[in-house]
Formats: sequence, C-alpha cells, structure tokens
Amino acid sequence: MQNKENPIARRVSSSGASSIEVAGCGARINPGARHDAEVMGLADRSVEHVPRATAMRNAAKRNFILQQGFEDPAPAVCPHQYSALVFQPKIVLIGIVAAILFHSQAIFATLGALLWWSALFPKLNPFRALYNRTWGIRPGAFRLDPSPVPRRAAEIEAGTIALAIALLIHSGLSLAAYVVEAVFLAAALAVLIGSFCTGTFVYHLLRGQARFAFQTLPWER
Repeated sequence: MQNKENPIARRVSSSGASSIEVAGCGARINPGARHDAEVMGLADRSVEHVPRATAMRNAAKRNFILQQGFEDPAPAVCPHQYSALVFQPKIVLIGIVAAILFHSQAIFATLGALLWWSALFPKLNPFRALYNRTWGIRPGAFRLDPSPVPRRAAEIEAGTIALAIALLIHSGLSLAAYVVEAVFLAAALAVLIGSFCTGTFVYHLLRGQARFAFQTLPWER
C-alpha cells in the first residue's frame, strides 16, 4: 500500500544548523543563516576595534612623552620610554595613598622635599636613580636621562602641593587638607590611568604654548 503521508514541509537537521525543506519545489529555508551572518559581522567589528584601540593607546603614550618635554620617540622606543617615565608617578602615587591613609604630615613633607630636590637637581633625582639601578638595567629597558624643564616644572608643582598639605595638617586644617589631598590624588591617577600630566599641561599653557598643550592631550592623534 502506498504511503499517503505527503507533508508540505519537513525539517532537515545538519551538524551546523537546522533548515526547512519545502516539498515539491526543492526550496530550503535556513533560519540560522541571518543569525550566523550577524555573529560574523560582530566578530569582524571586534577584530577591527583591537588595532584601533592599540593605536589610540600608543598615541596617548607618545603625546605624554612630548608633553613631558622629550623629543618625538620612535614607534619602537615609545612604549619603553613611556614605562620608564611613569615609574616616578607610580612611586609618588604610593606615597600619596600612604600619606592620606595615615593623614601623615611627615610623609607629605618628605614627598614634597623629594619632588623639589628632583626639580632643582635633575641629575641627582632619586626616582631616576632608583629606576636606572633596578628596572633600567634589564635587557632592552629604556634608561632615564635628567628631566627636561616641563617635567621639572611638574615636579615643582607636585612638590608644592605636597608641602601645602603638610602645612595644612600641621595647622589643624584637616578639612582643607582632605580637599587638597583629593585633588593631588586625582592628578596622580590622571597620569597613570589617562596618560595626562596636569603639571606639564599647565606649564605649556603658562608659556603661551596653548596649541601645543592641547595637541598633547591623550585623545589627540
């Protein structure tokens, strides 16, 4: 007896997806095709985003180096020089956090004295000496030279803020000290997170180099 079962359509399964085959015309509809195309498009956009983000990050590092007063670095040297230059801000940030936690006049005063010393005697900068004798001796590492004027100006500004906080704590003006501490902490984080140095930016503005200052912002390319 002939099988009378003649379905209009039947579902065909495969290892990759499922489709619907329409009887009598050979047409096959694959509901997953559009979804797969969307997934592939999203993957392509994600892959394209990676080199773009890397390029933006490299541009921010280059701008930071220029903002500090150094010459335009070669692309191969840029990341190594940037890592060397942010060594000092990392140490300063540790000092700031410790001083805030302990509300310590002594730590702020010491930090301010070290920053002023580094600015006045760049060849005797203790942060630079510490880096060159530790991280700077590794193969392929960038060795730090004495800081140029913009970087020393930033050290003076940071040292002045640290000494001002020590004076506020000594005078019993705790609320004012906490406000200035917050500003100091934000400036230090801007260097390490945003590759932006407030001190050198202000220096270039005061020198009448506003166009150059804005060209060294992290997002400029």
